[in-house]
Amino acid sequence: MSASSETDANERRPDASTARRLVLEQHLALRRLLNAGIAEARTSIADNPARRESLRTLIEMMRQLFVQHLADEEALIVPILEDDLPLGPLRAESLRDEHSRQLQELDTLCAWPATSDDGDLVERFDSLATALLDDITHEERDLLTPDIVRDDCVVVDQSSG
Repeated sequence: MSASSETDANERRPDASTARRLVLEQHLALRRLLNAGIAEARTSIADNPARRESLRTLIEMMRQLFVQHLADEEALIVPILEDDLPLGPLRAESLRDEHSRQLQELDTLCAWPATSDDGDLVERFDSLATALLDDITHEERDLLTPDIVRDDCVVVDQSSG
């Protein structure tokens, strides 16, 4: 990347508090969807096996929203982390690894065979949705804080301005 395009990218990047706010807003929406999905999954198959398709539609919608969220999070948060030495790049790599794992699990669930037992699908969805809710909580508590996602990067061994 040339110095000019790197400068352009930095000028278009929102400040840390805006990036954090946008991601937290998405987390709130995802939390609502996941909780609604868990409730739907737990009642849909037990009450009416014909509602299987609505659960599969919900799972696909959740996957699409998560894919967009993970891309947004990587565009907004990862550059801030990578600029924050010495721990930021490690945090960014950990976040990317978590995203990769989440996407694999979502893809597996979306590819769940239509001929399989609906109870297994509900159980897998419930387990994944609960894990994603835990991941969101962990991320908010341990990563998306003003002490970590910030604009004023710390320069190691700097003694004056």
